[in-house]
Amino acid sequence: MKTRGEFARWNLRCCTALCLGLTLLPATALRKRDTWSKTTKVMPDAQAGGWFINLGITGARAKILLDAPKEFEVAYVFDGTPAAGKLKTGDRIVGVRGKVFSKPHKFGYGVDFFGYEGPMMEMGNALEDAQGNHKGVLKLDVVRDGKRVEVELSLGQRYGALSKTYPYNCAKTDKMLGEMYAYLVSKQKEDGSWHGRPHINAFAALALLGSGEKAHMESVGKAVRYCAQVTDDTIAYRGLDCWKYSLYGVLLAEYYLLTREQWVLKELDEINRWLHKAQMKNGGWGHRPADRPGGNGYGAINVITMQAKMAWALMMRCGLKVDQEKYKAAHAFVDRGTNGIGYVWYKDGGKQNPKYADMGRTGASAIAHYLSPLGGKEYADFARLNASCIGNHPVTFPDTHGSPLLGMAWTALGALPDPEMFRKLMDYNRWHFALAQCPDGTFYYQPNRDNNAQDFSAAPRLSATATNALILSVKYKRLQMTGAPLVSVAR
Repeated sequence: MKTRGEFARWNLRCCTALCLGLTLLPATALRKRDTWSKTTKVMPDAQAGGWFINLGITGARAKILLDAPKEFEVAYVFDGTPAAGKLKTGDRIVGVRGKVFSKPHKFGYGVDFFGYEGPMMEMGNALEDAQGNHKGVLKLDVVRDGKRVEVELSLGQRYGALSKTYPYNCAKTDKMLGEMYAYLVSKQKEDGSWHGRPHINAFAALALLGSGEKAHMESVGKAVRYCAQVTDDTIAYRGLDCWKYSLYGVLLAEYYLLTREQWVLKELDEINRWLHKAQMKNGGWGHRPADRPGGNGYGAINVITMQAKMAWALMMRCGLKVDQEKYKAAHAFVDRGTNGIGYVWYKDGGKQNPKYADMGRTGASAIAHYLSPLGGKEYADFARLNASCIGNHPVTFPDTHGSPLLGMAWTALGALPDPEMFRKLMDYNRWHFALAQCPDGTFYYQPNRDNNAQDFSAAPRLSATATNALILSVKYKRLQMTGAPLVSVAR
């Protein structure tokens, strides 16, 4: 039987997991074997046979086991990749270039466990080093059949290494984005969507829109029309619609501010009216609209509330009218859940808790307040406080609960109001971009401490590629949320 505290934590995890229809799994990533046995039907990752750690562009997938936290155990090798014929299933990778991995991977979820020092971070950094300083050659120290051997993998230097200022002024970022954009365009469906999961649709379209490339505007236009078709101003209880409406409201508004296509305003105002109806009396939004028969289901939470406020802030920049009292109520809700270091807790009422956890909600708050045409210095300071929390605690980047990929995007963009904090976040997490990249230029949804396999089973590369493309697209500063000149449209 769970204690009251254990039950509260379990219920909290259930709330967030349910937000996107997620399957609840233990928050002890890379620990239990059921992590590795999770599968997907989406090729080519289906053939790997499990939810394994991607080892960058080597083409190998691996596990880290609880009884061997300082090494990788090779679980699968894709044909035609640098690791093919070089690494074998069961090989234990214990180090790089004669130096063993220095720290054990930390198993668990929480302040004491966040951070990826050890095999994952050191392998990611080694991949970067090999491509930038060693003519594309990665030398791995491997234990095979009880004997230690050196295995050389030829990665090539097509990408090189990330610059010190990445994603800005970075040739590797440019190459990666070019491949990710092409992949996203190729995977878009005829109706303009990419998937049934709204954050994938929103992030893929925002990444392409943020590229600033005319060649991608046809795809973005199709996506925007799809989002317009599946939203209106009617509360119809079709599911966890507050996620969809807030995300699609953000996309439509960013699209209008770049294109000024007048038809978008009518569709955007439908979402505006819907958000007014769906807001709860306490100023927040929950997974479902406020007046849903039988209850909202877990009440209002901060991440959706800040997505809705983000959409409203952008709508005001489009010249639409937003109820000012409801807008201020959304700020009051998140303020009640934000502590002194700028960390945003799951819902209101967390102000007195001085600790922190994953940063997705904090990032969403930073973006919403940064974009706000109202609130003056108070809101600007709020955004910078959120950003400083992210930059000063960059260790949770891939670990956001519920949907880690959604949280990663909001975390990265949420650090932008303070460029120094964004730099801290990106510097600490360089390893992530090297380790998550696949040989074909796509990105992969890695196992993480949240341990939620939903995005893996649904679309392991599509979901991660859309998210990472959006994060790296901040370099172009084309979107309002990524630093484009803040504009308003008088109407």
